Order: sequence, then structure tokens, then C-alpha cells
Amino acid sequence: MQAAVSSRAPRRAAQAIRRIAVILVAILALAGIASLFVTGRATSELQQSRKRVEALSAEIRQLEKENVRLRSEIDSVKSSTYAVERIAREDLGMSRKGEVIYLLPR
Repeated sequence: MQAAVSSRAPRRAAQAIRRIAVILVAILALAGIASLFVTGRATSELQQSRKRVEALSAEIRQLEKENVRLRSEIDSVKSSTYAVERIAREDLGMSRKGEVIYLLPR
């Protein structure tokens, strides 16, 4: 009877090891699949963030150009009466005494 018991023990141990190995492989496979989804989402978010940074950088460059233009206009207004008259006429619709203003439809 001991011979039968001793031959079953290695089989049971081998089966237990196989079961553990199968379970570990299944867990690793599921973890790998889950990481693909997480990594894919992170990559997508990274690409969106990079596009947003590029768009904001372009907007900053455009606003910096606008600031330079406005600063030069401010300097012009401070130093010239012609610039003040031009702004009064074009932007505010003002005129000198005796001038006639013609407004054209757009």
C-alpha cells in the first residue's frame, strides 16, 4: 500500500505545480492586457496634451506679436498728434469743426 501512496504524491505535486503555473500565467496575461488599455489611454492623453501645448504656444506667439504692435501704437500716440487725430476719426467717429463725415455702408 505504501508503493501506491508514494506514486500518487509526485503526481499530485506535479498537478498542483501545473495548476499554480496556469493560474500565474492567467494572472500575468490579464495584467498584460490591462496594462495595454491603461498605456493606450495614457498615450492618447499625452498626445492630446502635446497638441494643447502646441496650440497654446501658437496663441502666446500671436499675443506677443499683438502686444508689440499695441506698444508701438501707444508710443506713436504719445509722441504724435497725428496718431491721436487718426484714432479719434477712425475709431471714435469724431471730426474737427467744419469737417463733413461721410459714412459708407459696409
